[in-house]
Amino acid sequence: MEFDQFLKEISPLFGLQWRRFQRRGMRRRIEHRLVELNLASFEEYSQRIKEDPQERNHLSKILTVTISRFFRDQEVFNTIETSVFPALLKENPTELKLWSIGCASGEEPYSLSLLWKARFEKDWPQIHFSVLATDIDESLLKRAKEGRYKKSSLREVPQDILGEYFRAEGDAFLLDKRVGERVELQRHDILREEPFPEMDLVFCRNLVFTYFSKEPQLAVAKKIASSLNRHGYLVIGKDEVLPLMYPTLFRPVLPETKIYEKFG
Repeated sequence: MEFDQFLKEISPLFGLQWRRFQRRGMRRRIEHRLVELNLASFEEYSQRIKEDPQERNHLSKILTVTISRFFRDQEVFNTIETSVFPALLKENPTELKLWSIGCASGEEPYSLSLLWKARFEKDWPQIHFSVLATDIDESLLKRAKEGRYKKSSLREVPQDILGEYFRAEGDAFLLDKRVGERVELQRHDILREEPFPEMDLVFCRNLVFTYFSKEPQLAVAKKIASSLNRHGYLVIGKDEVLPLMYPTLFRPVLPETKIYEKFG
């Protein structure tokens, strides 16, 4: 069995689109897993996945691994600063609730907290600002809680924020604990579990609308819409497209940065 045939066979088990995977890195990780399990072929591994729920869970984490960095696609965060946060503050000047889906090692939710602390907190001290950060992989959440990052993940951080909220230690940078006070890290499976209510802004980038097949994409889009408050916003990845039913759920308000507002 060739690798592409293996992907075609197992991807539907996870509700994923096999063609969207970055083949080289994915193949390397899966081949490493075959060595760990002392399996001789992709065919043997396919059979193992079908018979072993624990191995299915392990492979799911490999297939949906997220590589992130702080302030990824900085134009998005600039737009959040200049347009989205001001609009939300005008709508509700007492509370802002954000949700980062597939938060991986925490770079995205911490970026949102950093943006708030550096640009808004002083002028809006009465606001209760919080970020819910969720991921299916508990090992990634553990890394997020440690708040320790390589320099390569910080290349898009504005210099004033870098100097104020990060401290160099050896070959890593430690995130100021004040930033984490605004962020709640929690394990959650967006496909199989209910969404969290009363959100003002949801980030769902480079996961659901990249790797999942169309039916799971639509199911997640509906969950996000139900999670959002009236006039709440959804941000997806710059190369992603919402499923065709999205006009009944969201309307594009800042299409160049893939930011949508809840419809209705």
